[in-house]
Amino acid sequence: MKLFVIYIGGSHPQSLIELHDIRFIVAEHLEETYELLKKSWWGTPKSLHIDAWGILTQADGYDISFTEQETHNPQNLFFINLGGYDPTMFTELHKNIFVVAENENMAKTKALAQIKSWSSGHRDYLYDIEHIVSIASTLPQNYKMQLTPKIVDKEFEFTCCYLPLGRI
Repeated sequence: MKLFVIYIGGSHPQSLIELHDIRFIVAEHLEETYELLKKSWWGTPKSLHIDAWGILTQADGYDISFTEQETHNPQNLFFINLGGYDPTMFTELHKNIFVVAENENMAKTKALAQIKSWSSGHRDYLYDIEHIVSIASTLPQNYKMQLTPKIVDKEFEFTCCYLPLGRI
């Protein structure tokens, strides 16, 4: 099983611009995530689309895999969405970071160190992926996330493309 990181977008009747969110889903193939994405989308159903997706196999020095047995690793995988500003742009900028740490405070420290160049940063949301990816507990085999120190560096490879889901 693989950890899919999926950046979704769409509209909402009360929004004037497109809205975005992120999902973490355990599956073998991207197509297997579509129904879950549709069920979890809170906006206008027909507007739902994927803007980017990738399979996260490694983060912050650890390989990510799934097992059926309980894992006893003190490390946790966190997804942190950081927000900040550039005084020349009329928008809020975001950086998505995957961090492995023992707790949220350690994860926050590691993530904030990566955005020192932003003129006015702030933390928006901090997710403990193990809680979000509790989707694995709904799978028949009840997979658990396993983090092991990496042997070889792997970049997070992702695809940016418009893939409409609301009409399929």
